[in-house]
Amino acid sequence: MEEQKLQKSSSPEVQVCSIEPNRIKIKTWIGVMLAIWSTLMLASFLWNDQQVRTLIMEQAGSDLQASFHKDLIFRKWAAKHGGVYVPVTEETQPDPYIDYIPERDVVTPSGRVLTLINPALMVRMFNEMGHESNKTQGHISSLRPLNPANSPDPWEAQALELFEDNTRQVTEITEVSAINGEPYLRLIHVMNMSAKCLLCHQQQGYQLGDVAGGVSVSVPLAELEQMADNKVTRIGIGHGVLWGFGIMGILFGGRQISRSAEENNLAYMALRESETRSRDILSTSLDAVITINARDRVTKWDTKAEAIFGWTAAEAIGNNLAELIIPPRYRQQHLDGIRHFIDTGEGRVSGTRIEVSALRKDGTEFPIELTIAPIMVDGEPAFSSFIRDITERQESAAQIYNNYHSQRVISAVLEISSRSVPFSEKLKLSLDAILSTPWLTLQGTGLIFLVEDDSQDTLVLAAQRGVSECIQKKCRRVKFGECLCGETARTQQIVFKSCLDSDHTIHYEGMEEHGHYCIPIKAENQLVGVLNLYLDHGHEKIDEELKFLDMIANTLGNMFKQKQNEEKLLRYAYYDKLTALPNRTLFIDRLNQCIKQAKRYPSYMYAVLFLDLDRFKNINDSLGHVIGDQVLNQVAERIQDCVRQVDTVARLGGDEFAILLDEIKDISDAYYTADRIHQELVNPLQLARHEVYTSASIGIVPGLISYNSHSDLLRDADIAMYRAKHKGNGRTEIFDEDMHVQAVTMLNIENELRRAVERKEFFIELQPIISTEWKRIIGFESLLRWNNPERGLVSPMDFIPIAEETGLINEIGFWVLQESCRQIKQWNDRYPELPPAYVSVNLSSVQFLKKDLISNIDRFLKSIAFDNNALRLEITESVLMENPEAAAQMLRDLKSRNIRLYLDDFGTGYSSLSYIHNFPFDTIKIDRSFVSKLCDGEKHIGMVKTIIAVAKNFGMDIIAEGVENREQLVILQELGCHNIQGYYFSKPVAVAEAEKMLASRFYPET
Repeated sequence: MEEQKLQKSSSPEVQVCSIEPNRIKIKTWIGVMLAIWSTLMLASFLWNDQQVRTLIMEQAGSDLQASFHKDLIFRKWAAKHGGVYVPVTEETQPDPYIDYIPERDVVTPSGRVLTLINPALMVRMFNEMGHESNKTQGHISSLRPLNPANSPDPWEAQALELFEDNTRQVTEITEVSAINGEPYLRLIHVMNMSAKCLLCHQQQGYQLGDVAGGVSVSVPLAELEQMADNKVTRIGIGHGVLWGFGIMGILFGGRQISRSAEENNLAYMALRESETRSRDILSTSLDAVITINARDRVTKWDTKAEAIFGWTAAEAIGNNLAELIIPPRYRQQHLDGIRHFIDTGEGRVSGTRIEVSALRKDGTEFPIELTIAPIMVDGEPAFSSFIRDITERQESAAQIYNNYHSQRVISAVLEISSRSVPFSEKLKLSLDAILSTPWLTLQGTGLIFLVEDDSQDTLVLAAQRGVSECIQKKCRRVKFGECLCGETARTQQIVFKSCLDSDHTIHYEGMEEHGHYCIPIKAENQLVGVLNLYLDHGHEKIDEELKFLDMIANTLGNMFKQKQNEEKLLRYAYYDKLTALPNRTLFIDRLNQCIKQAKRYPSYMYAVLFLDLDRFKNINDSLGHVIGDQVLNQVAERIQDCVRQVDTVARLGGDEFAILLDEIKDISDAYYTADRIHQELVNPLQLARHEVYTSASIGIVPGLISYNSHSDLLRDADIAMYRAKHKGNGRTEIFDEDMHVQAVTMLNIENELRRAVERKEFFIELQPIISTEWKRIIGFESLLRWNNPERGLVSPMDFIPIAEETGLINEIGFWVLQESCRQIKQWNDRYPELPPAYVSVNLSSVQFLKKDLISNIDRFLKSIAFDNNALRLEITESVLMENPEAAAQMLRDLKSRNIRLYLDDFGTGYSSLSYIHNFPFDTIKIDRSFVSKLCDGEKHIGMVKTIIAVAKNFGMDIIAEGVENREQLVILQELGCHNIQGYYFSKPVAVAEAEKMLASRFYPET
């Protein structure tokens, strides 16, 4: 029991013992913190006192330097001009100290008296006005003053003695000195005698370069010192209050430390985790994070800041931010902003994004985007800033700005070039536009020279802006090689000068310093002029300027080219250059006269013939455009021989001609004229090394009173010509209303065809090709069908020619090939037990001669792993006539890919054994026109028999098309043709029906 009592009584003692050392430690900590806090507050007060007074002196020094440089610039300007004449008034009387100058007083033509104010007096008056506004004093003191007011005070006299002592080499002195018992920060700079100053002071015995005196500026310090004392007082009061709060905070904190130790530990761990997350997030940010305290000392400097500014965290933390990254011109503003926030709690830029300039460690200046957020750190105000380097963004923005204005100027010049104003006015307006380029540092001065037509070695001034009359006279004519513009014309290279130098061979008195860009202006690589632009002195050229000026020169060159073209157009406005025939403009003018004549006199008759050469494209493609031009010239001569002198023959363009028959008796006159033209063109055209045959398709329109415009007449003549062309070469057609209706219908079909491609209105039908020898289907011919939503099924004869004419056949035809190949491959894969079937696809002439036909076929067949041997391509004889050499090469390329070739509709066109011999066909398809007549007699059977014999002699297969009855089939079998296609076996069927026929081994009883 005693032991238990002893144990119970000892527990509080242990607890007390454990608490007591903690209390001792806390008291010790409190005492140390009180001492440290008091020492810090004292040190802070002393440091702030020093900083305030240092800043006051720096501010005074800045004011002093500003006043001095302002005074210096004004004095230099005044000295450079030797003084200024002002009107004589009660306040401004003639200066008695320069009465020895003859021109001291002048009288204007109006009788007004002006007196000369010398530089010293001007500066003194300027300083007196400045002293009234801000108490800053400026003074010019002289060793030998003309005016007693320029006598030095004691401090200035001592400074002038130092300036005169050349051994000391002192040119400037800055000190704090009293003026009238008041403290001033004073600066004096030596003033040496210049040539302009000698105008007034040479009689005093000065020489050029002698020390004449000094220029001094004095800034009062009394108000600044009073401001410093007030600031220090406020700082002292603030420090005292802060010290008191700190003492209370330390005492209170000591009481809370032991109680919150564990809580603080947990909070510390949570804070570390939060800081880690924040650091990870900020490390991926584009922004640098910098924190400073109220004294502008850096307290945080992250890795992004290191990367942007070049200072490491160790170098930056603890130093003034202003001295690290803020350009000198903004540092005072930065410090004032901090003080303003500390004093008022209001920030001018806090919470907003601003763009400012900053410094890197190497001293380079660059733009940044800055956001400042006031924060509290340990109870003290601080500032956290997020900074982003926006150099690239501003460069991009500047580039966009430059590009926009460059394009604006170029567009303006282009627009000016199209105006209906004299060419000289275009040059002046263009020069104004160029000089308005905002990013190009031009002086608003420039000239445009043109190469003189007669001499071709002299430039003539054509336009100018801002150039003096002297230069206009001297540079009215400039020889090649003379001065900068002539050198540019000689070398035809851009000449750049940043300043006046020896290359400027043309000078005049009073010429100010400047630079130049001289750019050659060329039209089709021929020099036509020079553009001369004045630049600021010392300008540095950049590549962007050169590119822009090169574009401007090209644009001006195009303007010159346009001018030349306009002159040519005026010369050739009414006649064709190649044939010397009237052109479309003149033809329409005469046609309009005929239309008016017919309206006025109903009995008056005329007619229009529209003529287009047949197969002229083949002549151009095979013999070249030179021969083609010769053909057009000879045709033009023959047409002229077929008409009267009162008639008009015009070349409308390409191989199209129009004939206006004036005052005809009857429309038969137009027929007779067309016949004469056909007869003339029957004879070959004799060219240098070629004999060329050609013919023409002619459309005729009688000039009816119902016609009101030339466009309607030419439209109808064109329609008639195309009707003639579709009926064959060398034909004539006269226009009627049905043609117009048909043309409109064709146009509608063309529009519907384009929509049909998009809406997938096409489908294919397959017609079996039967082998009577093997008694099975060996392949299918794929036939295109169009199901129009409004017209229903449209015949291929109605839409295939239109598709070929518009080029839509390329897309449609390739779709047919793709669908057909996919279908036949699917069946051959699905029925491996059956012999492989093939598919036969027709190629139009437009498709066949397309350059990328083979590459497209190769790519598609490879994409579906198609067996090329299962594809047959059918080509008609007319395709071969278009371009035999190209057709032969195309067929050989297809043959090399194991694609079999069918000669379709054999015997209906220009059938010749040479086609079979020269082209690598595998099979001949006998046209249905021969098959349909087999039952009409031996003559027709003999024709088919001959075709079969020819094919077999050349090792080719035979397919007979259009077999419709048993009699035709029997005759063909007897003649040795066993591959049959026609309605006797099957008409073209849908894809599903064709598959059933193939799968069922379709072969009807014969």
